[in-house]
Amino acid sequence: MDVTRREFEDLVGAYALDAVDPDEAAAIERYLDGDPRAAAEAGRLRAAAAWIRVAGALEPPPLLRERLLAATRTDPASPRDCFLDVTGRFGDLAARLTDDELARPTHNGLRVRELIAHLAALDEAFASEVRAPRRTFIGAEHVARITARALPAVARFGRDELVAHWRACRDDLVAAVDAAPPGTAAAGYPVADVLVIRAFEAWTHADDIRAATGRPLEVPRPAVLRTMAELAMRSLPLALAVANRARPGATARIVLTGAGGGTWTVPCAPGVDPARAAPAVELRASVVDWCRRFADRLTEGELVYDATGDVDLARDLVAAAPAFAGL
Repeated sequence: MDVTRREFEDLVGAYALDAVDPDEAAAIERYLDGDPRAAAEAGRLRAAAAWIRVAGALEPPPLLRERLLAATRTDPASPRDCFLDVTGRFGDLAARLTDDELARPTHNGLRVRELIAHLAALDEAFASEVRAPRRTFIGAEHVARITARALPAVARFGRDELVAHWRACRDDLVAAVDAAPPGTAAAGYPVADVLVIRAFEAWTHADDIRAATGRPLEVPRPAVLRTMAELAMRSLPLALAVANRARPGATARIVLTGAGGGTWTVPCAPGVDPARAAPAVELRASVVDWCRRFADRLTEGELVYDATGDVDLARDLVAAAPAFAGL
């Protein structure tokens, strides 16, 4: 991977604390080789981090502490920015595909061209729901029917026509959400969450396409990843219930590591106040891996995590995470 200036600014604090994964560290170091000012900035932060380690329990100067905290904190992107960022990358990928690549099968059995049509159809369906809600939920059976209806209409599209159709549906969804009154719900979701749900699927299917066409998988920038992780955490109580693994009265502390990660105390059943119970388990995992588990692109056995406390509850959390994953 390579990093832009904006991505460097998001990652440099975590890099100074050795809190990025090896691929991110290598990408940052390549960036530093070509930018002396960035290298000096990273050097100052790493020196400050080293001083804190040596100083142990000593209290650092207030300004230094605030600077380090600001450098390592990742604020989430807005739902709109999250969606536009992820779909912008998806569009760039789709526009480079060859006819041979469009015909290749992907993770879920759809060919690449059908997967692009599927994304367009679901964006269109959610735009309709935002404007005039009809369904209480768009479940797996609805997704299958919506996709099946959409495929014949685009079967003869060339790449450029197919990508233009997808972009039109994407833009229509943004316009529908922009025009929605505050408090609008669509298919059971707050309207702002609709854009994050669609961003999650666009990232997942972009990686499906990359895997099918021999390209390396990509990680969203940290602010976008944080927004998607927030959605995953909000979904967990209901996911546990849907998977028949709810623990009424219990909470879990989940620490997602890496740029874009964070710490959440999550109720283990819908409607539970997380402030009223001490966490029964602390689960730690990579934010990227957790989001891929949420999207059902990592199995329970493939997700690497540590758990302290109620390990059975940790297993339930991992098992339930992809309860709402689509194709």
